[in-house]
Amino acid sequence: MPGETRRARMEREFDYRVLQHGVSSGRLKIYTDFRVFNQGRSPTYSPWDNVAPLLLLVLISLALLVVQGIIVGVLALILSVVLYAFFIRLWVMHRLHERTRTALLLNLANWDLLWNMGGVVLANERTGQMCHSPSGNWRAFVVNGLSDIAAALKGDTDMAELREQGNMGKGGSRG
Repeated sequence: MPGETRRARMEREFDYRVLQHGVSSGRLKIYTDFRVFNQGRSPTYSPWDNVAPLLLLVLISLALLVVQGIIVGVLALILSVVLYAFFIRLWVMHRLHERTRTALLLNLANWDLLWNMGGVVLANERTGQMCHSPSGNWRAFVVNGLSDIAAALKGDTDMAELREQGNMGKGGSRG
């Protein structure tokens, strides 16, 4: 964030690390809204995921229409519509969700960008609570819901800082 102090940036990065650990441990789930991210303004949108399967199905139907006749071509086109509606669309949704989830967990800048677009929901698997973007406070949701992970990571961070300052040896005892 522009104008953010070093300490505030470090706190945001810490909260983001807690979020990453919560997701990797399975305690937090990330849900995405297909309608928000399946459009050109989304950085995780892929036009080829939407166009290529449909184009391939139409071309196969047209080829069958020319080679086998109108009845086979029309039946192939009807089958293509069913395949697209019930299978390919689900595949596109899955690919977009995975691409968006990967981008969200890659770094804090991506998280901020995609969170502010809306269409992201964090769910705490233990409590059933949810935090919706962009209006929800993901930092408070993560730190309050995963206080044990935050405490463990805070301890690791404190130990690393002490080692960095030279106040502790690598064995963990004061030197």
